[in-house]
Amino acid sequence: MTKVDVSICVLTYRPDYEKLFMTLTSIIRQQGCSYEIIIADDGTLDFRQDLIEAWMAARGITDYYIVRNMENRGTVRNIRNAYAVAHGRYVKPISPGDCLYSDTALAGMLRFMEQEGYRIAFGRSCYYSRNGAQVCIHDVMNPYQLRPYLEWNAAAIKEAYLVCHDYANGASFMGEHELVTAYTNHICERIVYTEDAAYTLMVADDIPLGFWNQNFIWYEFGTGISTGGASLWWERMQEDNHATFALIAERRSDLSDLCRWYLEEQSREDSPYTQMRCAYYEEVARMIQTETFLQDVDEWELKKLLEAGNAVGNGG
Repeated sequence: MTKVDVSICVLTYRPDYEKLFMTLTSIIRQQGCSYEIIIADDGTLDFRQDLIEAWMAARGITDYYIVRNMENRGTVRNIRNAYAVAHGRYVKPISPGDCLYSDTALAGMLRFMEQEGYRIAFGRSCYYSRNGAQVCIHDVMNPYQLRPYLEWNAAAIKEAYLVCHDYANGASFMGEHELVTAYTNHICERIVYTEDAAYTLMVADDIPLGFWNQNFIWYEFGTGISTGGASLWWERMQEDNHATFALIAERRSDLSDLCRWYLEEQSREDSPYTQMRCAYYEEVARMIQTETFLQDVDEWELKKLLEAGNAVGNGG
């Protein structure tokens, strides 16, 4: 099959179909680049493949695939299934409820990565939440500190990631297909849920991480693994984080001291890594009080997608 620019991988597990169709609407509206859609489901017992196929057929969409685990295996295996059937030069993971920011967001990120030579990059994420008909846009950003990326400071980016764990929002990433697949395969046997641990390993391996300083996605705040707040998911993420740093320690002897600190010595106040992280988050606390994280957010772009999802939910 002819390759496309981007394989957009929609990861589902017991999906809210209104949110899924809202996400798909944001995808099929993309202009300026070629793409395919891959929907990867992680063992939903009553998965409505027929409903998705009907939605696609009603809109004349044929360039899509549905891949399914017959049982729940975790996010990493689910995304690996999607990458295995992808034909894009780049892959873009996304989940129901999260959407591409505008009709040209995907092409904008693609051009940025091509022109700047980045193999992995993330864009700005615009956080929102819903309470019935009420929609709230939150002045939040991950990572908190964008300065290292704006200054192209590779050492500061590595410190922010590996010492301070100020990670970019996983939903805001796009990456070169072969590279992301290789790292996902590497973490698959050790990490279950945090698929963006692949990017942490890339940063540890000194693969440049780009930042497209434009709004790239709408991110539904407070519902996913990382922002939902459930203690069980927090514990699972901590397990995955420990597995990530154990992998880094095995791969990079030059980072063994850092990994040992993370895995065994974080409570040591005299550690330079602890002091470094404390200073970093003191700066973050100041920023939260004094700075605005969002830029040029057009709420109408979100409302268009919400209305499309509501129409589907009401039989449209």
